[in-house]
Amino acid sequence: MSIITNQQELDELCRRIDAAKRFCLDMEFIPEKTYSTELCLIQVALDDLVTIIDPLTVPSLKPLWERIASPDILVVLHAAEQDLDLVYSNSGLIPQNIVDTQIAAGFAGFGYPVGYAKLLQTLLQVSISKTESYTDWMIRPLSADQIEYALDDVRHLLPMWDRLEANLKKLNRLPWALEECERYCEAESYVKDRTRQFMRVKGASSLPRRGLSVLQHLYQWRDGEACKINKPVRAIISDNILLELSRRPPQRVEEMQRLRSLRPDQIRNYGSDIMQAVKTGLSVSLDDCPAWPHSAAPSKRDVLQGDQLYSVLKVICFDYDLAPELVATRDEIQLLIRIHRGERDDNGQLPLLTGWRKEIAGQKLIDILDGATVSWKLGNNKHPVEYRIEKD
Repeated sequence: MSIITNQQELDELCRRIDAAKRFCLDMEFIPEKTYSTELCLIQVALDDLVTIIDPLTVPSLKPLWERIASPDILVVLHAAEQDLDLVYSNSGLIPQNIVDTQIAAGFAGFGYPVGYAKLLQTLLQVSISKTESYTDWMIRPLSADQIEYALDDVRHLLPMWDRLEANLKKLNRLPWALEECERYCEAESYVKDRTRQFMRVKGASSLPRRGLSVLQHLYQWRDGEACKINKPVRAIISDNILLELSRRPPQRVEEMQRLRSLRPDQIRNYGSDIMQAVKTGLSVSLDDCPAWPHSAAPSKRDVLQGDQLYSVLKVICFDYDLAPELVATRDEIQLLIRIHRGERDDNGQLPLLTGWRKEIAGQKLIDILDGATVSWKLGNNKHPVEYRIEKD
């Protein structure tokens, strides 16, 4: 069962997953050739089995998707976000009971984010080849090297998780890691708001509101066209051209010839559609044109306070052997300051004020904002910086 190519073999694998109550998962995919990411291979491992599912030949992957969405079956992945996005886009099901070994490694003191090969070498002293990193996984038949490479990506995941789980239990941090992995089980992680994606075009911030309106309608047209023919959006027209068309909207199709990077075939195929999108964007009333959110840059006072709070956070994370990136960013520290002053309502959205983050760091930072005194001194190798927080 090294490669599963039919429905009967997949159904048998799923029966074994049901009995084992846990399995690990990885996928090979190609995101750059089509509008929707192409799923090329699915690798699965149980304690006594490692196999590949060929999604190009198996009629229905629904049985596997249902196991990934089952709260009764543990699913182990490394750097799970893209793989689970594919699960959702192919099935509409929300994954459940997920463990991400990259996240677990961050809580166990191995850094975050840490690559699979490096973590495998550190934890299990196993080295794997990365010679097939840029292979075309759509080509059939698969070579022996491709098969071995793909299997190696899941072969050691369950032993890796078992080792990480044991370490986390010793550190009393297993609940923290599992809490962090719960975000993969929330619908909000998969339902993306694409309405303001056009603002991510490089240079869009230089456009006036009317130009943003044109860019918005050009972006929506291009996205729909790419989806219709299943091509990458930039294969239709590049971001640079969208930006230039928005900066200097043409009045006629012929005016598009002034753009050096716009090919004659693009003008021929899309000229009238582009003009329609431009005209629609220009017809929007100024009050209804999109605008950049008004968010004033932090004051010098806020920046200075944020630097001090972030310094405390880094010392806390050093003592816990945690990557600061797992706890809070500098922007989140600035948001904490504004929430504390009553300028922003948290609404439970700032992670630093909930769960394990508040337990180890958030409450200490709130105490400092409330006026607690912080004292510092240089320490020894184990604690190079020592601090004390004393409430008034």
